Amino acid sequence: MFVCVLAGALGLGALVARLASPAVHDRYLPWILGRGLGLAAYLTLFSLTMLGLWYRHPLRVRHPVLHPETTLRLHAALASASVVLLTGHLVSLASDSYAGVGWAGALVPGRSAYRTVPVAIGVASFWLLLGVVVSARLGARVGRLGWHHLHQLALLAFCGAFVHGIEAGTDTAALRVGYGLTGLAVVALWWTSRTATTAPHRELEGTGAK
Repeated sequence: MFVCVLAGALGLGALVARLASPAVHDRYLPWILGRGLGLAAYLTLFSLTMLGLWYRHPLRVRHPVLHPETTLRLHAALASASVVLLTGHLVSLASDSYAGVGWAGALVPGRSAYRTVPVAIGVASFWLLLGVVVSARLGARVGRLGWHHLHQLALLAFCGAFVHGIEAGTDTAALRVGYGLTGLAVVALWWTSRTATTAPHRELEGTGAK
């Protein structure tokens, strides 16, 4: 499943990057590769976030889409693919002098000469996601409560990637619809999850029930 997710994300990322920047000369191929990997990582991170939110959504019990075991396996595959693609994204841009990021900028927030703040947000989001994935792998060593709190940071990692993609990308204008739709989808699923969870408690409070 991991291979399928990775291959699909790579194909979509490369296609979107090429369509968004059709005028970029082939001598900037490393930059195109880095951008394609970044877009592929954004797609897997978006899917990972949506699946994670849906897994804990109250409506999932009443309207199951995937078998729980399949959901967990897909979730793990998306998480691994996101880390692999983001690593490739960082390495590609760090190796490309045209990008103006450099190895320090790709690893340490605030060290990039190119759009320092947006790139810093992206780097911080990568380390945050990596921490969440590692904590999930550790499992029982972290503890159920600790793991749960750390896992909540995955949503923050997506938000950082969202801001990074919009502010750091040179092809944002061509991708604004895609960013808008994915951002709205995450907000809508997060909001309905919270309102669906708290609605019964509000009804009980209104009737005076304890």
